[in-house]
Amino acid sequence: MSSKDIARKVPPLMIATWETATTDPDPLTALGATRALHGLLSTWEAKLASEAVNQGATWEAIGTSVGVSRQAAWERFHEDVAGLKRHIKDQARAMKDIHRQEMLGLRDDIKKMAKEYRRPR
Repeated sequence: MSSKDIARKVPPLMIATWETATTDPDPLTALGATRALHGLLSTWEAKLASEAVNQGATWEAIGTSVGVSRQAAWERFHEDVAGLKRHIKDQARAMKDIHRQEMLGLRDDIKKMAKEYRRPR
């Protein structure tokens, strides 16, 4: 999958927060929204770092893209990347377990059908 194939959907909360930060006439409300947006963008940035690692980017390249050293990038994002990898592995394991159960059920159904077929009529 190339980077051109990835369509990122901006979360509605991020859009609403951006709109509040840039259009609310009350500067204190806009300031609060700006702070909230900072947190949302931090999460978004970690998601993008995870995507980059999954596509083979080095920590040096990630650090360069965010203006820090490779060590700083690793310290900043490695737990998020590891968490995403754990989540994906957990999902894969769950899918494997479901598939295994379905296959066992299918095998049992085939055995039952074969037994019924061999039964004298």
